[in-house]
Amino acid sequence: MKKIILFLFILGLYNLSFGQKKVKLLPFIIQGQITNCPENYLRIFFKDKNETITIDTLHLDKTGHFYLRTNKVIKPQRTSIQQKNIQINDIFVAPGYNLIITGNGQDFMSLYKSKKITGIGSESNKYRVMLDSISAARKNKTSWYEMNEPDLLAFIKKDQKLKDSLVHVVFDKKPVRDQYLSYFGKMTRYDNQFNKLYLLMAHVDMNKYDYDKSVAIVRNNFDNRVLDNLFLDEYFISTDYQTWVGGEYLSYLINLNILKNPKVQKNLPYKLEILNKVYKGKLREYGLYHIMDAAIYQCKSFENANRCKELFKPYLASFKNLSYKNLIKTQFTEKEVELLRTQIGKPAPKFTLESNLNKTFSLDDFKGKVLYIDLWASWCGPCRAEIPDLKKLVNKFKDNNQIAFLSIAVNDGVNEWKKALSEYQPDWIQLLDKEGVVWKSYVANTIPKYILIDKQGNIVNFDAPQPGSGEKIEKLLLSEIAK
Repeated sequence: MKKIILFLFILGLYNLSFGQKKVKLLPFIIQGQITNCPENYLRIFFKDKNETITIDTLHLDKTGHFYLRTNKVIKPQRTSIQQKNIQINDIFVAPGYNLIITGNGQDFMSLYKSKKITGIGSESNKYRVMLDSISAARKNKTSWYEMNEPDLLAFIKKDQKLKDSLVHVVFDKKPVRDQYLSYFGKMTRYDNQFNKLYLLMAHVDMNKYDYDKSVAIVRNNFDNRVLDNLFLDEYFISTDYQTWVGGEYLSYLINLNILKNPKVQKNLPYKLEILNKVYKGKLREYGLYHIMDAAIYQCKSFENANRCKELFKPYLASFKNLSYKNLIKTQFTEKEVELLRTQIGKPAPKFTLESNLNKTFSLDDFKGKVLYIDLWASWCGPCRAEIPDLKKLVNKFKDNNQIAFLSIAVNDGVNEWKKALSEYQPDWIQLLDKEGVVWKSYVANTIPKYILIDKQGNIVNFDAPQPGSGEKIEKLLLSEIAK
């Protein structure tokens, strides 16, 4: 009997040691058809266990059909499909989901109205499809950021009521084929809650209220129990929590501090200091990482990059998440390579692009001429605002064969680009950066961006004055032409 008991005990240990295999995650599948789509491929974004983003590609055939099977979806999450002006936002994806998406991709609004999601996982995705359908039907003419305080509060109340009713309809039921239904229900409730907080904080920021009113608008219209316990890790499943509390709430706190003490400077060191002091839990390292990431992205010199390295050291030393540490190290390395490539006097990155007149141009075509490049997009308001001044600048130099002007649309849709050109009727060379080559090599982090290249094809200024700077840009162009 003792032998039998001993044997069963050993067998139990064996099962504990070897029987507890990791549960194999099922692949995520997304397929369907986007008709009339001007793009050959679309990008879809997934988050890993550290909330850092990886990108996969949906390749569309001539009829708009696509199919992707991937193991990159390691947890349930909210994502989007994007490529230039084509977007399907706020899709719920998870291991084992097999989503079938269809719609008319002629433009953003056509796809927004026509998209349908079926297949395994479509139960959770009914929420966003229904919400978008109602929003499109209502055709609200006034944007929330244009509203005064009473109108905004009424809008928030109405919006929350609609969302709460849809959450109940979609998520408060027994799932048929969707094991993540309740998870996404919880996520959506948190998303809606923290989106409301964002609207209140953004309204305060845009209207530049005094300290007391800035505090009162948020405190009087948001759940104070949540505000007083804002850094619970359970909220971290919400993308809106990560985005708005991770970023906008920090700006709100700093603005309050400035209202109390006007000498406070809203700079990078202060942002890191306040976030590190106030934030707790997962959001602390997440927030610090994203501030650092954005700062490295904006570095325009080795001096900037080295200053950031020194500033980040004490914060990185406190990180428990080694992945964040390694990512920051990698980003500094990539930034240094980028800065070396784009230094003044270095050869400008080469490109070959097609124009709106179906002609092909490359950088080498302009050797022997000074080249002023305008990086823009049809959706970019500040870019469009510079076009009248750019027209005047081009006109001033139209009889000078030692200079050429190029406008290159980056991150833009073909149809939207052509529509903008038909509106503005520019008479200088217009190119489209279809594959993002110029956007990457010319580091178009923000647009509009202007680059000046000399007659030998070398960089003179990677952040040249805009056309609206008047004499400043004219003198710089004349100086280069004279060389």
